[in-house]
Amino acid sequence: MTARRRNEQLRKLEETAFDILVVGGGISGVAVARDAARRGFRTALVEAADFAWGTSSRSSRLVHGGLRYLEHFEFDLVFEASQERRTLLRIARHLVRPLEFLFPIFRDGRIGRGKLGAGLWLYDALSLFRNIERHQMLDAGAMLAREPGLRVEGLLGGARYFDAQVDDAKLVIATMLAALEAGAAVANRAEVVRVDASDWPGHRATVRDVESGTEIEIDALAIVNATGAWAEQLLDRVAAAPGRGTGRTGAGPEVRIRPSRGTHIHVARERVGHTGAFIFEAPQDGRVMFVLPWREDLTIIGTTDEFFEGEPHQVAATSEDIAYLLGATNHLLPGSKLGPDDIISAWAGLRPLVAPPSDADEGAVSREFEVHEGPRGVFTLSGGKLTSHRHMAEETVDRVQDFLAPAGVKAVRRADTDRVPLPGAAFRDLDALRGGIRSRAAEHGLPTATADRLTRAYGTRADRVLDLVRRDERLGEHILPAKPHILAEVVYGVRNEMAAHVEDVLFRRTRIGLETRRGTATAAARVADAMAAELGWTPDRRAEEVERAIAFRAADDAAIHDLATRGPDGG
Repeated sequence: MTARRRNEQLRKLEETAFDILVVGGGISGVAVARDAARRGFRTALVEAADFAWGTSSRSSRLVHGGLRYLEHFEFDLVFEASQERRTLLRIARHLVRPLEFLFPIFRDGRIGRGKLGAGLWLYDALSLFRNIERHQMLDAGAMLAREPGLRVEGLLGGARYFDAQVDDAKLVIATMLAALEAGAAVANRAEVVRVDASDWPGHRATVRDVESGTEIEIDALAIVNATGAWAEQLLDRVAAAPGRGTGRTGAGPEVRIRPSRGTHIHVARERVGHTGAFIFEAPQDGRVMFVLPWREDLTIIGTTDEFFEGEPHQVAATSEDIAYLLGATNHLLPGSKLGPDDIISAWAGLRPLVAPPSDADEGAVSREFEVHEGPRGVFTLSGGKLTSHRHMAEETVDRVQDFLAPAGVKAVRRADTDRVPLPGAAFRDLDALRGGIRSRAAEHGLPTATADRLTRAYGTRADRVLDLVRRDERLGEHILPAKPHILAEVVYGVRNEMAAHVEDVLFRRTRIGLETRRGTATAAARVADAMAAELGWTPDRRAEEVERAIAFRAADDAAIHDLATRGPDGG
């Protein structure tokens, strides 16, 4: 979205009286905005940084029923997540794909064959036996036939089952676009600095345009606080009526967030020596973690689960986190012998968990979500998980709808987000779509890998990216020679996905910034050139953008360097 179109959105935010203002552009916030706008509510959405800047671009990238939650008897959560997995496979079919998992069982493990078999049978049952495929128990020989690199010592067998994988940031962008196309007014880099909630009906939010420094005021009958780990900070900016305290304690139960840090790393698939996905017990403490294929040549290893006490915007991977992930993977796949030098990138995000009892273990804290109201007309989401975002949003808007009804503000339509495809997902056959995109890409000399990437990232809207190449063949050039991403994606991101900075494109619109170790600076320069031509940047602005993009992953890279310097044992 160009600067002119962004200014139009800011003007709409200032001039319209809204029914609902959503604060927070992660997956929860954009899903609430989509649902509310589709019901006919006058809806606004503002995000202080970029869409998916926080937790929603730093997850394990899984859409899963939550097999590990069965240990804590969270059957409702697993049932809900299983239904939502099926929904997302239908409404976001270009972004969400089935993924086969192996769960190995070892003699020294905490989970035995009987327990795993019973758990997977229940997992299938809670999905109403409509998972992608039913699970299958395997002996040790069958496990090794599928994955020869598995540790042989103590291997008793395992199981095969299915969940799904997603590009989390692209899911956020697609959902944001759905909200925009349903009539919502949307802006990123628009920070709520204060909220006057002292005289309902109606609240007034003062919002600072981070790009220009100017402030606007947005009027709304209800506010949804979907800022995740930042929820308490936003509530501290809410001025309630006299005698009702601050927004955090103004009415109803106090909102209490206990963020948990989850760290992941990218390594080259060939260094790990696996084909499919693993879910397994980390030998250090028995926690469940993942080794996941990503794209054609990468692996995701994650995740840690540690309570985090710092400022949310300062979260980063630590050398201890990375050593934990490497150690667990080397134990599972001993031939890999992974070390710090094998790491392509690392990232860490914060799960906005509902604060547990003081003695609770991080991994045992529930992923259930809650909605609190307080002060009047201010609704705060806490908890939840990526898979269940659409259901969370629907229940949140139900709650706000009930609040607005006595004031005569009612929905025009019923909730339908479980049936309407996201932008790019209105097709029946992925193979047929892929074939068409390959044919069009070949006309411009683009390889199959690029065509397949465009299909997965944009669905039917891959045609719009290729239209840019048709008009300017230079946009068919690759951002990096060994990667399938092309410069047309940069221009498309600016014009259609509200990308305003190089880091937006590198880390959230294309993800290429996390998929290269030594090519980040080169990719940043290439993206900056394309954006400068599109947005009219000066040479100084272009240079600043490159530096900013490189700095985005500096803290995570420092943790990798620290581990390499001191060694995995801290020596």
